[in-house]
Amino acid sequence: MAETVLPQAADPVLSSFELPLRQMFFPLGYPLSIETNSRDVILAAEEAWGAHDQRFQDPPMRIVLGVSNGGSDATAPLAVIRAREHLMSVNSDAENFLVCDFERGFAFGWVTASTAANRALLRYQFLMSSGISLVQQRAFAPLHGALVMRNGSGVLLCGDSHAGKSTLAYACARAGWTYVTDDGAFLIRSRDDRFAVGDSHSIRFRPDASALFPELASHAPRVRPNGKIALEISTRDLHISTAPGCIIDHVVFLEREPRRRVCIDPYPQERALDYWSQYTLLGPDEVRTAQRRCHELLLHAGIWRLRYSELDEAVARLEQLDRDV
Repeated sequence: MAETVLPQAADPVLSSFELPLRQMFFPLGYPLSIETNSRDVILAAEEAWGAHDQRFQDPPMRIVLGVSNGGSDATAPLAVIRAREHLMSVNSDAENFLVCDFERGFAFGWVTASTAANRALLRYQFLMSSGISLVQQRAFAPLHGALVMRNGSGVLLCGDSHAGKSTLAYACARAGWTYVTDDGAFLIRSRDDRFAVGDSHSIRFRPDASALFPELASHAPRVRPNGKIALEISTRDLHISTAPGCIIDHVVFLEREPRRRVCIDPYPQERALDYWSQYTLLGPDEVRTAQRRCHELLLHAGIWRLRYSELDEAVARLEQLDRDV
């Protein structure tokens, strides 16, 4: 339980309020220190990143998040995120907010006890949005897509919503591929070999995924903090092979169409770069320039468009990619 916060005349802005709980986590393998006065914050961070191992030896980023017992008993409303240059704000209301400074690798904020007690909300709106943004600014170039690997060859699956990125990634994993991530892949900017990492510890499906994969029927859909309904499942419960990252050898843009025979052909490099540019929106110019340079390295990979309907046919066609080079 958090301590009750009562503003004192000597410290009206609570800049010296004690936050005695500290723990290190490693989102995407990067060190991140959480400092707080609430066990709920630590538990939420453990749910988000407790399974992630350290991969970088850099000085840690910091999130300093105070929890107050005062104020409203309602949980925080949906947060609004705004950013400019090296600053980003995550603002629900006057009692629930967080501010990130990318240049210093530091974030601080306050939330109410009722918000902290809703750990799914706390994790989604405050911890993950700020934590991933901090480490991304320091070390990564973000990509929206699923990443799987076969025989050491990584395949990044891109596409719009409903293109089937998560579904096809899991279908590949069921067929013996290695699963890296279903939603967000992050190129390591300090490397020039197109090595990307992701969250290999969980996978998210649409609520009707059990119609395709009967083994998912025992998992109940949940309403996420953004209002969407999804199955969120730990990969250790799915008995699939996982890895924290791999080199991307192929990028495949998915187009799922009813009653479509599987077909793969080259995808224009200019369109690929334009697609990736939407993920270089945060931070100062020098960071975004470095991220775009990292994206350009993907032009040395195979870049394809896969049109498909049936998952088994799509998996079989992906297994032939190395012969198409």
